[in-house]
Amino acid sequence: MKLRLSKTKKDIQWSFISLAISSLSHLLLRIVLGKDLGASGLGLYTLIFTVYLLSMRFVPFGTGAALTRYIPMNDGNPLQIKEYVSIGLICSFITGSIFCVIIYIFSDTIAINFFHNPEMTYLLKITAFCIPFIAIEKTVLGAINGFRKMNCFAFLNILQNTSVFIISVVLVVFFKMDVLGAVLGFVIPTIMIGFLSLSFIKDQLRITLKLFSSTTRKILWFGFYSVLSASVSTLMIHVDSLLIGHFMTKTEVGYYAVAIILIEGVILIPSAIQKVTTPTIAKYYGKNDYENIIKLIKETMLKTFILTMFLIAFLLIFSKFLIVFLFTEEFLPAYTPLIILLVGYGIRAPFISIGGTLSSIGKVDIAFRVNALSSIINLILNLMLIPVFGIVGAACATSASLVISVAIALYFIKKYTFVS
Repeated sequence: MKLRLSKTKKDIQWSFISLAISSLSHLLLRIVLGKDLGASGLGLYTLIFTVYLLSMRFVPFGTGAALTRYIPMNDGNPLQIKEYVSIGLICSFITGSIFCVIIYIFSDTIAINFFHNPEMTYLLKITAFCIPFIAIEKTVLGAINGFRKMNCFAFLNILQNTSVFIISVVLVVFFKMDVLGAVLGFVIPTIMIGFLSLSFIKDQLRITLKLFSSTTRKILWFGFYSVLSASVSTLMIHVDSLLIGHFMTKTEVGYYAVAIILIEGVILIPSAIQKVTTPTIAKYYGKNDYENIIKLIKETMLKTFILTMFLIAFLLIFSKFLIVFLFTEEFLPAYTPLIILLVGYGIRAPFISIGGTLSSIGKVDIAFRVNALSSIINLILNLMLIPVFGIVGAACATSASLVISVAIALYFIKKYTFVS
């Protein structure tokens, strides 16, 4: 038991270090871009980067999440694990290539018809080239997470985010490439890390012709619901920025981006913890050990809640100072939406720490339905409030939908795990 606890603590530490450096790189890069490109340039970059983030969720078709679940459940069966990893990687590369073509072809439609911004067209075309490599990297990370090799998981994430920061700063600040340089700043590292990530699972790869086997069906079934769930969940988080870009200008998107950047500190620790609780719950579920699942959920949410409250209190007191200090007074309109978002994210943060529970116990279809319903509510609220109240309306809509989504998800977690 002590060894398991030690392993869990080390995994959480690696996960936290990974996400902390990722968030710090993200924050520092936005500070540099905000000061160098202004609110308008930061807004344009944010719209392109949001498409990139959505691709991360949707393009791998849930193969990473499937491997995170099935690898620990098949602990002790190395041949089966190799089959899962190999087929998962093939499937993700195929879907990544398909979406690369789709985004490239429809870049004009996305840029002009939805965002009314022709300048986005060539930036979307450039972004499309890194999409297959997103699929590869995310699948590899899912496998590494399933193996609980969190030091390797952290290394890849840290390398990815620090590379994005360094290359973006060089291209934007020193080569004066403006938004194009910022976009190339995440496209180039994504391609490089996609290739590099394969070396971390080379021992788990084998030539297989079983593309229509039961393993493939399991991966695709789980992946289908997982990617839908993850996509609508990500869309729920980013739909406010997308609709601000649709109804308003890229300057307002830039203001709102600053609020989102600061709010990411609230979910940093819960996100790190979830990387460990998700495969742990899957392993307990494989043994029908509901008692430990319940214990893990209760203890994790309580400890996460306490930590989160300290972070929220800090932001409530110092947020206005941080906006001016880190960015400039130009970005002070971000203050009010930030305070509103703290309500929703403060309630959601403890849930994030055990947010993979439904998927881990095989109820990925339920997870999708919960996220889909929450996303619909969020979309409706944003459509109603943004045209009237602008970025403040977007913050209100997002905060309200986050609270609703937590309530619904906890109901189903209690229903399927708190069994007698």
